[in-house]
Amino acid sequence: MKDTTIVIGAGITGLTAAHTLKEAGRDVVVLEASNRPGGRIVRLTRKGDAAEGGAQGIHSNYREMLKLVNSYGLSQDLMPQSNLQAGYLDRRGNIQFPQGNLGLAKLLGLRGTLDLTWFTIRYLAMSKRFSFFETEKDIPEYDNVSAADAFSWAGSNFKDFVLRPAAHGMANTTAEHTNLYHTLNLIKMFGTSKVMTLRTGNVTLAERMAKRVNVQYETAVSKILTNRGKVEGVLLENGTTLSAKHVIVACSIDRAAELVPDGMQTAKEFLSSFPNAPFSLVYFFLDRPLQTEAFVYMGHAYRDTVFNMALNHTVKTPHLVPSGKGIISAWPCYPDAARLAQQSESDLIIQALRDVEAFFPGISQWVDEARVQRHTWGVGRFAPGQHAKILAFKKEAESFDGISFAGNDYDGVHMESGVRGGLRAAERALKGNK
Repeated sequence: MKDTTIVIGAGITGLTAAHTLKEAGRDVVVLEASNRPGGRIVRLTRKGDAAEGGAQGIHSNYREMLKLVNSYGLSQDLMPQSNLQAGYLDRRGNIQFPQGNLGLAKLLGLRGTLDLTWFTIRYLAMSKRFSFFETEKDIPEYDNVSAADAFSWAGSNFKDFVLRPAAHGMANTTAEHTNLYHTLNLIKMFGTSKVMTLRTGNVTLAERMAKRVNVQYETAVSKILTNRGKVEGVLLENGTTLSAKHVIVACSIDRAAELVPDGMQTAKEFLSSFPNAPFSLVYFFLDRPLQTEAFVYMGHAYRDTVFNMALNHTVKTPHLVPSGKGIISAWPCYPDAARLAQQSESDLIIQALRDVEAFFPGISQWVDEARVQRHTWGVGRFAPGQHAKILAFKKEAESFDGISFAGNDYDGVHMESGVRGGLRAAERALKGNK
């Protein structure tokens, strides 16, 4: 296998790299520790219904991912998500469904509406330009400040109905634990695109791609092997050694940190210390439809609790729920999410059901099945200063011989970021490592 490229990880990034290399006529093998492709793109199914159990949508500005969708004959299966109507708990705990801009203005009040207008002008219309899908330049005034500090000037309604829900739903963290740079990336990206889902779930693309390339499942890598500074292959957990001309590390960053050889000490330290927000998501499959048109529910203006956000998948992706019965998922955010990783599934279900009761009074009587979906590495968390650290790592990684790193978390957490990272890694391998 000395002329082979090894890709570690069969998520969308690794599969993109493998697809590109195979199309170029190169020998490539993907090593995947689990028994399925897709990584954090997961389809949860029950009695003919389904919900996205990880990555939620394909945006209309996912240029390279949409090319892959087309090349695998799936363009006609792209279905628009219904994500226009949101529900909010007001200050008294009553659920409100603001209709359009007028409804939002009424919810925010005069001060909140003025704050939102100023935010839109200053941070959206007049912000500095940057890529949504690649960390390619640092902007210190965006990178080095938390979203909470950046918007300390705003009133409580803007913070509780806009900022905190946006941080929770998009960055999966509180505004204190993510930087302004990442917050603007997410808000601008979501605000300038439409969201779609594949008819049979987003993981369908990964499944199609995995069938076309050589994926070896339940094949965990123990260590990346080097000789005089050059990467020459990998050691599997079963003791087997595989040689390679190039290794593309496309697994989650926490796993990458474990695999990187000690000789790459600076890179190892960077990867080991990369902040992240783990996921412990709770899904409730109900015995009946819910009479609501809202796809998301937020409770930040009324309370501080663990599962302060819920998605209604039946409204959001009705093509995946032919029965029409409710499928509700409860979402925590960092730092609470870090503590939940140690809790039992039964405790998570009890907490989540208690929290979503405010959104759906009576839901505890309607649950047919509750299911927990964990992602040990949920998404990368862009704490203040993280963009500069990523850029320093990328610069150093350019000097590494025989190895490339790729993944969405280096470049803004979007699936499109992962696809483009996979393309860059494949291009580097094709050019002869450097």
